[in-house]
Amino acid sequence: MIINTRKVMISINYESFENLDESKKQRIINAGFSVFAEYGYAKASVDDIVKLADISKGSLFYYFKSKENFFHYLYDYCIKVIKQAVNDPGPDGKPSYLQHTDFFERLNAVFALKMKANLEYPQMANFIRKIIFDSSSEARDALNNLITKYTEESVNLFLTGIDFSKFKNRIDPRMVMQLLIWCSEGCVNQIQIQNKDVALSKPEADFDKVIELYYSYVDLFRKNFYKEEYLQD
Repeated sequence: MIINTRKVMISINYESFENLDESKKQRIINAGFSVFAEYGYAKASVDDIVKLADISKGSLFYYFKSKENFFHYLYDYCIKVIKQAVNDPGPDGKPSYLQHTDFFERLNAVFALKMKANLEYPQMANFIRKIIFDSSSEARDALNNLITKYTEESVNLFLTGIDFSKFKNRIDPRMVMQLLIWCSEGCVNQIQIQNKDVALSKPEADFDKVIELYYSYVDLFRKNFYKEEYLQD
């Protein structure tokens, strides 16, 4: 019998926080992004967060109950921002990336939209980059939750209208998607192993290495899964 040892997150109602003035909400969110991005989950101080947000510690616990809940709220916020950026409608009212019927061109288009969101929300981007390399169980759980939520809700839409005829016979695009997801996780692990004796003081540099490694695998998949006639550059 396999026992699931992962912690079950208790659902928290964030209505009090959501009803705050938007400028105050953003100040608290950005304070969380900044402190967690600088120190990681375990070393991040609630005192530092509330000082930067210019609120009392009691207020933060009133809104989120705990540091861990606030951390997970920020991850959910990242999902919402990224999904909104990726699914931003084009002239036809559908997500703009759907205009690409080639699997890998669409993949690149989605990636570009995600990067645009990171540029528009630099503190959020720094938060994601730092936590990707965070070894704490809370960060691992949050990252897994983010991947699961985003994957489950996005794969079906991503595959809508794809020209499957470009794939070699008996290649299942859904399996390719799963391989890419596993590959992205593996790239993070590989960079972590390479840097195990070095403090990850520059997560943006390590993040760039992950992206570079990931796209080398994407190119490999394309060359192996597409028919020869579609590999002409």
